[in-house]
Amino acid sequence: MLTILCFLLAILPTEKRNIRADKAKSYISYKAVHKLHAWEGKNKVAECVMVYDDATGFVDKVAVSAKVVDFNSGNSSRDSHALEVLEGIKYPKVTFVSTGIIAIGSSNKFLVRGNLTFHGITKPVSFEMKQTKTSSKIIAEGVFSILLTDYKVERPTFMFITTDDKMDLDLYMVFNL
Repeated sequence: MLTILCFLLAILPTEKRNIRADKAKSYISYKAVHKLHAWEGKNKVAECVMVYDDATGFVDKVAVSAKVVDFNSGNSSRDSHALEVLEGIKYPKVTFVSTGIIAIGSSNKFLVRGNLTFHGITKPVSFEMKQTKTSSKIIAEGVFSILLTDYKVERPTFMFITTDDKMDLDLYMVFNL
């Protein structure tokens, strides 16, 4: 009887569980453009957690939190100026919390909807996420754009030329199952 019970517990799906992203393999980056050059800043220590449903094999929810100070563009002067422009002391974090994740067809793509809080302002955003799943991990990738003016960020200038208003955010998260 005990053997049958153990067998049933092994094959029955478990409940939903929280899984944290592997920081050693995950990152969030931003891409910004100025008429004279473009650059990217990466945050390799962002916190990300998903609610995974073992019964369906799908991600139900996701939440991300990244400190502004942890974005590194490879240029300390630019990063210091970004902290000033983004008022990193007053608004130290960028966060995203999903409000819905919907499968797109029968592919490995999903429409993710949620709220992005940046520079003290929360706005709804949506983007397409690609999910690559193996027996041991899930890789979630997505890109979306925001306008700095929507979040009341004063766009930086260089040589009297203002940076583009549009900024792309790229998410690459690895979750060990």
